[in-house]
Amino acid sequence: MLQIALCDDVVEQTLSLQEFISEYCERNHAEYSLSIFTSGEELLLNIEKLDIVFLDIEMPGLDGIETGRKIRAMNCKCRIIMATVMVERMREAFFIEAFRFIVKPFEQTEVEEALQACMKRVLGSGCILLYHNRIPYEIHQSEIQYVVTYDSYCEYRVKNKMLRSEDSLKDLEQKLDQRLFYRIHRKYIVNMAQIESYRNGVLQMKDVELPVSRRRKKPFEQAFMEFDLRYR
Repeated sequence: MLQIALCDDVVEQTLSLQEFISEYCERNHAEYSLSIFTSGEELLLNIEKLDIVFLDIEMPGLDGIETGRKIRAMNCKCRIIMATVMVERMREAFFIEAFRFIVKPFEQTEVEEALQACMKRVLGSGCILLYHNRIPYEIHQSEIQYVVTYDSYCEYRVKNKMLRSEDSLKDLEQKLDQRLFYRIHRKYIVNMAQIESYRNGVLQMKDVELPVSRRRKKPFEQAFMEFDLRYR
């Protein structure tokens, strides 16, 4: 689930922003949680779990620039979208590597463009069309636990169900987020974020164990270690 936060000391100013974000996520079938904070101090208490923050520059106490500096130190994966009525302060935001800027009063198109750009950077935020009993479902890639590949189709473990697509292996590898998924065997592609443990060529994913082929064992261990350092 995508964790999004708004931080502005004037709650009324976040109402339109909240509406634009909710409309966009629901229209795109994105699972999300939206939190509102009224100070930088309050936001920082919850920053470790957040993926995207809409951050007002002008706030009493810790302003948006100083809050952004602390976010960078505490959660480097978090995407910061700066909001301001003072365009001249945008230059300061470059020092905290703000991902996007939006100007008050908020415009829906500008908010959605910023949100779309951020979501593309979040692991597994893209969707893939899968089928269960011939009924189509648009599934976020982050929900896929693993994929079993066959000659002419693929099966996907999503929660407690097996869904299906007619994708070839080549098509599938182009669709899946390569930062998140790894081929451990000629039959299996796994979501590395859902691996609970790994030992001696066998990985544990909730209620299933999957083997890593001998040929892929060393490359997988390197990729898994890098994933752990970069994204966990």
